[in-house]
Amino acid sequence: MSGLNGLILSTRQEETRGIQLMVLGACLLPFMDAAAKSIGETLAVALVVLARFFFQTVFLTPLVWRKLEKTTAPALGMHGLRALSLCAATLCFFTAIQVMPIADALAIFFVMPLLVTLLSPWMLGETVGWRRLAAVGLGLIGAVILIQPGHDLFGWRAFLPLGTAISFAFYLMFTRKLARSGIGGGVPALVMQFYSGLLGAFIMVLVIAVTQPFDLAAFQLSWPEAWQWRQLVLVGLFAAIAHLVITSAFKYADASMLAPFQYIELVSAALVGWWFFGDIPSSTTWLGSAILVASGLYIFHRERVTS
Repeated sequence: MSGLNGLILSTRQEETRGIQLMVLGACLLPFMDAAAKSIGETLAVALVVLARFFFQTVFLTPLVWRKLEKTTAPALGMHGLRALSLCAATLCFFTAIQVMPIADALAIFFVMPLLVTLLSPWMLGETVGWRRLAAVGLGLIGAVILIQPGHDLFGWRAFLPLGTAISFAFYLMFTRKLARSGIGGGVPALVMQFYSGLLGAFIMVLVIAVTQPFDLAAFQLSWPEAWQWRQLVLVGLFAAIAHLVITSAFKYADASMLAPFQYIELVSAALVGWWFFGDIPSSTTWLGSAILVASGLYIFHRERVTS
């Protein structure tokens, strides 16, 4: 009996550690966004996105080098789709936070779990019951409150974080497909993250090269100044640390247990936005966010019950 109690205590301690790591990661991510926002008006957004993937890869390489030697050849096609989706999500989000507060953009982004629920029957063959569909409907009401179609506050700019949510939903779908199919010989999560950064940097280099003849402001080439280099390194550093911490969290606790704690990022984003940029979320933002969070939590609950 004492052995069983010890096992339960050990399990609870591991779950607590996982929750603590998830909370820490959720608190660190807005600092990456703040570093990106601070240089977005003086440097092309595409260059900031490229730096995010490049420096993240640089910081992760020493940690995954030995694991790469022991890992079978990855399915580059699937990893490429994941990286492409993540590039699109990052490009949309870094553009969004140049024209709206970080907390508002992040609140709209959290429509993502609803999109994953809607996409899963078509991409993964999962069955979604009426309870989760009802939660999706409620969450979309919260999204409408946040986006405020026709309102002059954000207008079309509010669709940038929505594009982030759509792109990131596909990123998660490709991740689930990769994990469930066993493609690539069971690549560890940290190694998968490394490939996302490496391929993401390669994709951004191609995109920037292809768009040069069109003279688009978001993709213009320029050599960063010293202070901009510092911010670019910080973007990659916070990205690497935050995602490393979040990846470690899943070693200690199930995804269904950790998922609700990702919403702490909304609070930390509001604090970071207020501290660095003087942005204070409106009551409409909090109302829409509350509805989205409630529907997202219920979807996580139903997924845990059905699994």
